[in-house]
Formats: sequence, structure tokens, C-alpha cells
Amino acid sequence: MTIERNPRRAAGFTLVELLVVIAIIGVLIGLLLPAVQQARESARRTQCSNNLKQMGLAAHNFESTYGHLVWGARDGLLTDSSTACCNSLTLDGWVWSYHLLPFLEQTNLFDLGDKDNPTGTQDIVAQNFFEGYFCPTRRAPTPYGSGLTYRVDYAANAGERVQGSIRNSSNLGQHGVIRHRSNTKGELTIERIRDGSSNTIMFAEKALHPDAHGTEGGDNERWNNAGWDEDNVRFGSHVDSSDNVTPLPPIADRDAPDPNNSWKFGRTGLDYGGTYSQWHPYFGSSHSGGINAVLADGSVRFIAFTVDGTTFQNACLADDKQTFSWD
Repeated sequence: MTIERNPRRAAGFTLVELLVVIAIIGVLIGLLLPAVQQARESARRTQCSNNLKQMGLAAHNFESTYGHLVWGARDGLLTDSSTACCNSLTLDGWVWSYHLLPFLEQTNLFDLGDKDNPTGTQDIVAQNFFEGYFCPTRRAPTPYGSGLTYRVDYAANAGERVQGSIRNSSNLGQHGVIRHRSNTKGELTIERIRDGSSNTIMFAEKALHPDAHGTEGGDNERWNNAGWDEDNVRFGSHVDSSDNVTPLPPIADRDAPDPNNSWKFGRTGLDYGGTYSQWHPYFGSSHSGGINAVLADGSVRFIAFTVDGTTFQNACLADDKQTFSWD
């Protein structure tokens, strides 16, 4: 009697086996994706931190060259005490971000500005960008407006914002590290920071709502010549007309004014009063948990959004003689 063997099973997966494999792969991808995203954000945050590190070193080199820290900015002419808004008519009054360029290996970009024709060359400079002034977590370098001019994601620490101060007042920035170009307290050096360079913020990330890039009051001017403006300076406290002081700790970008309310002071309900209700003063970022800041000694620190408001205020005021701990 002949016994027939079962025919050899055809090689390959059954439909059920294939579905199981696909399901396993999907689970693995689901487990790995958050880790990949976290690694990418960690790299972006590190790049942002390095941007600020380079800005801090550039400020130190600027001081070594000129004998004082870089000025913040101003509006109008150096001899003009009016409240002209949002640009300087002289190259000397352009923003700190422009004047630091030669110390960031960006001399070619710096040279596009013409001292004899600042108004005619301001947009030529603004239509170019320095990648180190953009936080990769927030955005890639992007031009905005009819002039296709670029912005900046970092702001100088101007100390405290005083309600009712005119844009060209002689006291603007006097309690911060980066001062108004016409500040009567004179030029500041690292060694003259009374609270110590390791306790005082020099530059940090500025708050900006994700849907208001290029449009809100703190991001609507060219990066190189915005005047004394929240495009390029931010604050650690607010002083109202009755001398009441309110700390301004950093905020997440999502907590900044939204595009439908983009010219308001912010989430606290405070108001500068009059014209100055149009700009909000917060430091902030798109990072999860906090902001990067470079201190006046050149070191970079990640500061949590949960930082005590008074602690952050103390870190922004260069001469309040208050001791504090970051912990």
C-alpha cells in the first residue's frame, strides 16, 4: 500500500501572521516616536543654548574692544527726545543684535549697514539673517511683511518696565544689563554690575505666540533697527504709575497674547497705560518647561517657567542688591 505524504506547505506568511507583525511594528514605532521627538527637541534646545552662549561671548568681546557693553537701541536721532517709534535714524541707535555681528563672525552682514545712509540700508540688512538669532524649536529663519524682513528670537534684559516712560527717556534700561542708547547712567561694564555677573541675566528667549510670528507687537519690526522696542528688549518686572512692582516670570509661548489679541500686555491683566498697552514684556520660549538665558558672566542657564517671580525679577535687575538662589 502506498502512503501519500502531505504536500509541503507553501513558504510565506498567512494573513493573520502578517497582521500580527504589522501590529507589533506599530507598537514599536509608537514606543520609539516619543523618544525620537524628545531627542530632537533636546538637540534643538542645545542649539538654542549655544546661540545664547555665543551671544554672551560676543558681548564680552564687544566690551573688551570698546570698553563698555553693547547698547540696546533707541528711536529717532541721538539728540531727539520725542516718542518716535520703532527705528533709529542713526546707525549708532540700531539694535544690539546688529552691533554684535562682527563678534559673531558676521562682519559681511554688519558691513551692509551704512553709517552715512542708515535709513537707506536698514532694509537691506533686515532682508538678510543670522541663523544664530533663531531658536530652532520655535521657527526657521523666515521673512515677514511687505519688506520681507527677518526677526530675532532673543531679547536683551532691560531690567524693569516703567509705566508711562517715553520711548527715549533717559532712564530706560537703567536697572538691566543692556541699556537704552541715551541712558544718563552711562556705559555699563561687566565689573560694574552691582549684583554680580553670575547672578544677572544678559540675554534670554522672548515670548511669542505660535500663531503671531511676525505680527504681534514684540515681533513686527526688522531685527536690526526696531528702536527701543519689545522686539529686542524684555523685562523681569513691571512698575505701575503708583510705584507698585510686579514680577514678570518667563512664560510659555502658548501663554503669550494670541493673534486675535496680539497687541495686549499679556496674561496678568496689567497695563502700561496709553500707547504702551500695545506691547507685552515677557521673556519666554517654545521649549517644554522653561527658557534658555545667558548670564552676564557668559554662562547659560535653563530657567523653568515655574521659577519664583521675585527670583526672576532679582535675576533681571542688575542693581537691586537682593540675594537669591536659583534652586
